[in-house]
Amino acid sequence: MNEYLKPIAHFLENENLDFDEDDFVGLQYDVVDQLEEHNIGFEIITDVLELMETNPLVEFGSPGPLTHFIESFYNHNQKEYEKLLETSINKKTSVHTLWLLNRVINGSEEARALQLTQVMKSVYENEQVVTDIRSVAQNFLE
Repeated sequence: MNEYLKPIAHFLENENLDFDEDDFVGLQYDVVDQLEEHNIGFEIITDVLELMETNPLVEFGSPGPLTHFIESFYNHNQKEYEKLLETSINKKTSVHTLWLLNRVINGSEEARALQLTQVMKSVYENEQVVTDIRSVAQNFLE
């Protein structure tokens, strides 16, 4: 776990999904400020995705400061970002990684959007995936 993300991980461990959303968003802003202050860039994306994998039912905002931060690298590293996101989803799908995938699908050209939609569809069809997460995939597919 990246040292900058540890406060978020600790917060989620201690709050057991019953937390004040404003506190959670505020903490994310603090973490993003630290990342920016220390010139942490694209290299943090894998750690952020792993944090989301570890907390698969947590929504990190709509989109939320942490999401805005990692998406800021998308235009300059589109293929690598998509690859990291797809790898994360295939490893351990989370509500928020599906949310990120849907944002990429919505901003992609038709051919790429269709490929990425197949990733979403595979989550929906995978009976090994938690029902709540499969429902999120289904909602995005509709």
